[in-house]
Amino acid sequence: MRPVSVANLMTPFANGLGSIVAQHRSLSAPVTDLLSVAVCGVYAIQAAQAVFWGVPSVFEATNYVYLRAPWLAWPLSPLLHGGLAHVVPNVITLFLFGRVAESHLPFGRFATMASAAAVGSIVALAGWSVAFGSGSNVAVYGISGVVFAAGGFALVHLPRHERVTDLELLAVLFGLCAVALVAVESFVALVSLSPANVNVGHAVGLLVGLGTAAVARDCPDSLRRDGSVSDADESPRDRDAAVPEES
Repeated sequence: MRPVSVANLMTPFANGLGSIVAQHRSLSAPVTDLLSVAVCGVYAIQAAQAVFWGVPSVFEATNYVYLRAPWLAWPLSPLLHGGLAHVVPNVITLFLFGRVAESHLPFGRFATMASAAAVGSIVALAGWSVAFGSGSNVAVYGISGVVFAAGGFALVHLPRHERVTDLELLAVLFGLCAVALVAVESFVALVSLSPANVNVGHAVGLLVGLGTAAVARDCPDSLRRDGSVSDADESPRDRDAAVPEES
């Protein structure tokens, strides 16, 4: 484990990719795992439906569902995606960093954060589209609100620990990137006087994560942060340098 610092943030892979994989596998995150599986399952159904209807893309098939069956599309909107370029980055970042955030929150609190980010981002996107969009029909979807919530939470919460794993350093770095993206989008929208350039779903998800980190003080993961280093956290270089105790 290492402290959160600029130097360490620039070298999250210092102990190798295998160390990060081991740290990720050691986490217990049932909500994130369920969400990841649900998104993949729903997207498989979307792709199959696009083929069945004979439309050229999942994007068109999904928008058609919003027109013809809004009662089905809107409740599923956080799980729906418009194509591989949309779903793949969302699933990867959700699975990577959602599990990190979940390991630092009680089950109910993480579920509340994920639900608030998922619903809040969709509601914000829908309202923003109505207010500033050019079309009369609105179709918004995606799990990125939860992804940005995980990033925002990691950015504020993890530096409170004296030492973190390489995977957690990567999560903090992702949180910084999430803040930077929202800031750039907001700046471009302000300069161009085009509010539609801002993805308010990302912004709302980020704010939910930041807010959760601000009020969450009971961290289950603190129980194992007593200065000891597990096999998953310790690099081979650290083990080789260890001095054996005399019996």
